[in-house]
Amino acid sequence: MKKGIIRTTVTLSLIAVFMLLLYVFVGRPMIGFVKDPEALDAFVKSRGVVGLIVFGLFVMVQTMSTCIPGLPFYLSSGYLLGGFKGALLCDLFATLGNTIAFLIGRKFGRSFLCYLFPEDKLIHVEEMVKKGRPKLIHVLFMLLPLPKDTYAWLGYYSGETLWQWIPITFIARFPHIFLYTYGGQQLMSNGYLILIVGSAFAVLVYAVAAVMLKKQR
Repeated sequence: MKKGIIRTTVTLSLIAVFMLLLYVFVGRPMIGFVKDPEALDAFVKSRGVVGLIVFGLFVMVQTMSTCIPGLPFYLSSGYLLGGFKGALLCDLFATLGNTIAFLIGRKFGRSFLCYLFPEDKLIHVEEMVKKGRPKLIHVLFMLLPLPKDTYAWLGYYSGETLWQWIPITFIARFPHIFLYTYGGQQLMSNGYLILIVGSAFAVLVYAVAAVMLKKQR
C-alpha cells in the first residue's frame, strides 16, 4: 500500500515538474515565436512539411498544457495557411493533444486528476454527466469558448470509447478554431468588415449553444 502511494506521489511530482518546465522553457518562447508572423513564416517555408509538423506539435503541446493560450497559434496559422487549411492543421494536432489527455485521465483516474484540478471542478463534471447526455456536454465544451483543453483531461467521465472521442472532438472543435484562423487571415488582409460580420454571427451561435448548455445543467 505504502509503495503504491509513494509511486503515485513520485509520478505526479514528476509530471508537475515536467509541465512547469514545459511552460517555462517551451511554452513562453513558443508564444513569443508565433507572435512574430514573419519569423514564423520564414521558419515554416524554410522547412516545408517538417516546419508544418513542428508547428502542429507546438499546438499539441499548447493543448495539453491547459495554461498556454491557443489564440496566438490559431491566428498565426490563419496568416500562414489561410483560414480553412490553418484550421485543419490546428484542429488535427489539438485533437491529438486532447486525446492524449483523455487517455491519461482514463488511465490514472480520479485520484490523479485531483492533483491537477480542484475537486469541486471534478464534482461539477461528474454531476453534469450523471444528469445524462454526456456526449452533448462533450460537443458543447468543444464547440463553445469553454475550457475545452481542461475538459479533455476529464473527458473519460463521458464513458466514450477512444473511437467516439476522436471524431466528436475533431468535428466539434473545428468551428471554434476556424473562427480564429479565418480571423487571422482577414486581419492580415485588412478584411475588417468580413471579420466583424463573422464575429457577430459567431456570438449568436454561441448564445444559442450556451442556452442549450444551461438547460443540460
